[in-house]
Amino acid sequence: MKTTPTPSDPSWFERPSNIRKMIIALVIICTGLALADLFYTNPHPHFPIETSFAFQAWFGFVSFVVIVFLGRLLRVFVSRPEDYYESQEADHDSDR
Repeated sequence: MKTTPTPSDPSWFERPSNIRKMIIALVIICTGLALADLFYTNPHPHFPIETSFAFQAWFGFVSFVVIVFLGRLLRVFVSRPEDYYESQEADHDSDR
């Protein structure tokens, strides 16, 4: 007989033991892919730096970090106060 999980039960992805297993699996996979670069040579690199060890891995990581910091910088220009829409509604209601 199946029991239905109660809403207070954490899902498989929320259990700390499973989170640790996922992180370990991710590290193993990433390490394995970086080590696979030892056995692969790019036959047509466009730039000499592309032949360096694990170029795709570190280039992707650096690109991700740059995008995150650019997003934080963009937030300074496009963010609005928390009550931005509420203050506009209050001004609009007072005009009536």
